[in-house]
Amino acid sequence: MKELLQEKGFWAAACLSFLGMAAGFHFYEIEYPLSQGSFLKFYQAALDSQTMLFVIPIAASLSSGAAYVRESSCGFIKFYLIRTSRVDYVKSKTLQIYAGGFLPLFFSGIAGLLLCFLFLYPLELQGGVPWEKVWINLLLLLRVSVTGGIMAELAGIFGAVFQNYYMAYGLPFVIYYLLIILKDRYLPEMYAMYPKEWMACQENWGTDGWGIWIFLLAFSLAALLLHSLLLYCRVREIN
Repeated sequence: MKELLQEKGFWAAACLSFLGMAAGFHFYEIEYPLSQGSFLKFYQAALDSQTMLFVIPIAASLSSGAAYVRESSCGFIKFYLIRTSRVDYVKSKTLQIYAGGFLPLFFSGIAGLLLCFLFLYPLELQGGVPWEKVWINLLLLLRVSVTGGIMAELAGIFGAVFQNYYMAYGLPFVIYYLLIILKDRYLPEMYAMYPKEWMACQENWGTDGWGIWIFLLAFSLAALLLHSLLLYCRVREIN
């Protein structure tokens, strides 16, 4: 985790995510006095905006998606493996890459929520904080962050397969938007393949929406497992 937080790409990804939310924020709708809970409505609109949808695959891959490509191309991985086992390297690297996609989105989302509270809540009519809506927004942020973790793992998978920066950064973005185009134009009923639906969770996902969490968990575990296997095969080739 310390290694991840020291990377410039991590904070660049967090800043990009925050700018994506800011670009989707409806500043023009702010009128005093605001109704109770308006800061949460503005926050949800920004987090669920088309701009944020566009930013997610870029920010998720930016931090550590091509970590293996970078470390293998400069020869650092050989020295790293002297200090640790191949299994430990694979385990730490796959988790680091997932965290590199998850945490920038999560941190920027928490920062955005706090700023909305600090600047918009004082403009609202007197009343308490609607904690149920706070929970709904936190779940939305968590789904956005998990989607970022999955995109980062896909970047790691393509990096391990092709050992190329362009493939590691570009293919997750292409696949992400290919799914959006397929759903919007050709398969409108296939909402499970729609990245925006993974975050918005507006369709039928079973009782209390638990299906979306099972889907995201299964997708995350599958991506982590596949990435681990590919990475292990690569490091076995290193003498």
